[in-house]
Amino acid sequence: MLVGDLIHPGDLVVLVIPIDKAAPKGRLILPQQQVIRDILEAEAAAVCVKEYELRETLDKFREPPALVITDSQVFAKVSADVPPEIPLTSFSILMARYKGLLDMAVRGVAAVEKLQDGDTVLIAEGCTHHRQCDDIGSVKIPRWLKNYTGKKLNIELCSGREFPDDLSKYALIIHCGGCMLNEREVRYRMKCAADQQVPITNYGIAIAYMQGILKRSIGIFPHLLLEFEE
Repeated sequence: MLVGDLIHPGDLVVLVIPIDKAAPKGRLILPQQQVIRDILEAEAAAVCVKEYELRETLDKFREPPALVITDSQVFAKVSADVPPEIPLTSFSILMARYKGLLDMAVRGVAAVEKLQDGDTVLIAEGCTHHRQCDDIGSVKIPRWLKNYTGKKLNIELCSGREFPDDLSKYALIIHCGGCMLNEREVRYRMKCAADQQVPITNYGIAIAYMQGILKRSIGIFPHLLLEFEE
């Protein structure tokens, strides 16, 4: 399950869902749908808000929510608006755990610090979609990565079932949450990266790391928190 084992019956969970140009018309994306279903099956309640409604919504609760889950691209704003005593994570991080990638993604993100001028980073998406002008995979993450590292990086993209057999030229792979890939495919890609000694992380982990909130975003997973602190 995505989140059902992290909450209890009667809990309130707040989901932060931006509605921007990249959001599909008339529906929620699959991870958001699955998390809502998971919360309901756990006999808990889900409240969905946009990022600019979050602070006002939290002020209306008599008791704080058990958890806040956000879209990774608004991690920084949401982290600033959510009091530190309230657990916070992202849909992408939960999806990484669901697909078996989370532990490896937390270890792999340290490679961001080792990137040098001329290194090539692969940004891999499991789905194919019409890219918007401020697409998270092709625009936002490359921008955040270059701003964080200060390095002149080469960015390559792959999507859908495309995934290079030879990964040797990449200094880092940043993968999406993998919601459109089955667990077998995600684990295959993990194995390819491990066999070729190429670090791999995912969108949520990479964004949280570059925005200085990774420790907080994985705080609901104590074993990962211990590894990160080491």
